[in-house]
Amino acid sequence: MAKVKIEIQNIVLSVTYPNTEFDLEKLARSLEGARYDPEVFPGIAYKSEDPPASFLIFASGKMNCVGAKGMRDAKQAIAKLTRKLKRIGAKIRGPPKVQVQNIVASFDFFREFDLERIARSFENTEYEPEVFPGLVFRLEDPKVVVLLFVSGKGVCAGAKSMKEIRRAADTVLKLLKDY
Repeated sequence: MAKVKIEIQNIVLSVTYPNTEFDLEKLARSLEGARYDPEVFPGIAYKSEDPPASFLIFASGKMNCVGAKGMRDAKQAIAKLTRKLKRIGAKIRGPPKVQVQNIVASFDFFREFDLERIARSFENTEYEPEVFPGLVFRLEDPKVVVLLFVSGKGVCAGAKSMKEIRRAADTVLKLLKDY
């Protein structure tokens, strides 16, 4: 089968600390670099540098983690932040529950695509070059969206695992082998 280069661009995770509530005022004062303006947004925005990831922290004991380039980095950033939160007095009981919400990956199919022809041949596509230069390809299995560009590059969004991303790449390769 033809080759495709896959590179993770972003992972979005939900993080839940069971039976935990955060005092956002206290955390915002103690967590260096935290931004908290409850008039504008009901959570703390916090960015970790090593590994790079951004967090939204809510009073409910839930967080969103975005911007990590891989699961290892994301889990490392979460563990580091958890240690910081404990050090500044957050009452965290046990490890957080971490769930993948979305993985965004870039594809390089090492060939060009005739987007007009693909758009005419498949119902699950949208292509309006005057609005956006890419073709939107909605796959059913896995249930993801792949943006394809004339250059042979693409972006996959909506996956929950690397397995789904590889399946999406294989599906696009199989469907478009004649295009």
